[in-house]
Amino acid sequence: MLGLVALLTAHLSVPPIAIGQDLSPPQQIIQDVSDGLMRVLREDRDLLRTDPDFVHRLVDRLFLPNVDVSRISALVLGPHWREATPAQRATFERELKRLLIQTYATALDRLSTWELRYLPMRLDPGQTRALVRTEMWQPGGSPVAVDYRMVMKDDRWVAYDVLVEGVSLLASYRAQFTEIARRRGLDGLLADLSARNATRR
Repeated sequence: MLGLVALLTAHLSVPPIAIGQDLSPPQQIIQDVSDGLMRVLREDRDLLRTDPDFVHRLVDRLFLPNVDVSRISALVLGPHWREATPAQRATFERELKRLLIQTYATALDRLSTWELRYLPMRLDPGQTRALVRTEMWQPGGSPVAVDYRMVMKDDRWVAYDVLVEGVSLLASYRAQFTEIARRRGLDGLLADLSARNATRR
């Protein structure tokens, strides 16, 4: 799972290129994240390697505002989310956010040069969900399909899933977490996730 997220973070690190079209609002979100990260890589590369707190603040500021953590939490836990108390839901969402921050922070050190090309998409008036399809290119390599599932929330587009060659990040989380919850209960999952997050700092 961590390797998959590292790959996804690397994908967001390069300047996107649209193929024969202007960027739609969902595509623009990815563009903005990429531009912000590229500025940091250009201006603060040393801080990325030497200051863990800077990296965590960067991820919290640059990535998480563009991710619907609440939706991911509910979709990842499925029936366990519906059975959870408000306190359990709040705890899981907090720990999932910590996991995303720490995982993305680790991945920032593995960035390389890629070219991101948007595939054409149609966005109808009033549409509230979208799939942003892209191809990742690395010099000398074959294109990798990377798709972003996005939803309109509070009048802006946010991502809630990423698929690499059809493999869903959301599904990967769900398979892991629901298995732990099945064996150990929701409180056991929360304890496990909290303990693992504590060891990653």
